Amino acid sequence: MSVSGDSMRDELLPSESKRKQSFWETLTNERNFKWTLLIPLLAILGVMLFYPLIYCIGNALQEYSLGETSTFIGFDNYRYILHDAKFWIALGRTFQILVICVSVELALGLGIALLFSREFKGQNAVRGLCLLPLLVMPLAMSMEWNFILQYDFGLMNQIITWLGGDKIDWWMPGRALYTVCAITIWQWLPFSIFVLVAGLRGLPKGPFEAARVDGASGWFTFRKLTLPMLTPLIMIIVVLRTMWLIRLFDPLYGTTHGGAGTETLDYLTWRVGFTYFDIGQGSAIAMLSLFLTIVLCAVMFRVLMKSLGVIK
Repeated sequence: MSVSGDSMRDELLPSESKRKQSFWETLTNERNFKWTLLIPLLAILGVMLFYPLIYCIGNALQEYSLGETSTFIGFDNYRYILHDAKFWIALGRTFQILVICVSVELALGLGIALLFSREFKGQNAVRGLCLLPLLVMPLAMSMEWNFILQYDFGLMNQIITWLGGDKIDWWMPGRALYTVCAITIWQWLPFSIFVLVAGLRGLPKGPFEAARVDGASGWFTFRKLTLPMLTPLIMIIVVLRTMWLIRLFDPLYGTTHGGAGTETLDYLTWRVGFTYFDIGQGSAIAMLSLFLTIVLCAVMFRVLMKSLGVIK
């Protein structure tokens, strides 16, 4: 008569097999050890992510100025903010920057990626130089551009006057917002370029060879083959850049400090919370910004899943 492995082990080592494992043995056994390794990471995430989020949610429900006693007021902070014209103006500027930067980065990035996807002499050096803007800290980069674009002694205006033109006030109201967009595009354009270059190099060769045999034009091939195949990568770029642009702060802090008509939603949060020290209203604006980011990214993520064929 055959005896199963478990029953034989129970008969041979009853005391060892049936005794209750200690807490440490439970954590370090073969089944649970992979989860035990995640405990330090989860603890760090809990302290660095979830605690500030919960703390911010609580502050948004209180009338709380720094150094004063907080008072619970429910959703009054949200009601005040949603009736404040400054909030809607900052929100509109945020969307304006979002549309301009994402559109230009995708258009330029796709055009340059099509060039970079071809073999040419010195390609590695050119691609390496294109990565340089991403290696500069955003705050340091914005301060450098602020110095370059100064009206009286900036390098850009010095070059313009040397060529016989008139100086340009890059930071005047009505123009400063586009200057900030240009600085942001300059720094983050390489991200779009190299994501799309990787996508172009990974496209299957068969459909393009068949289109070439059939005599399809380059524009037709781009519209019907290249662009549809790159749609998932394009949506990934749009989702990531949307999350980052809604939280745009460094280029403003290093240049205009939110003046000249450039204050965005994230800079308004900083000004209310850390200049006026109104922690309650600042937290409420931050929560509205988080909600807006989640909604936009959820919609774009659904479009991405449709383009991948995961959902219908």
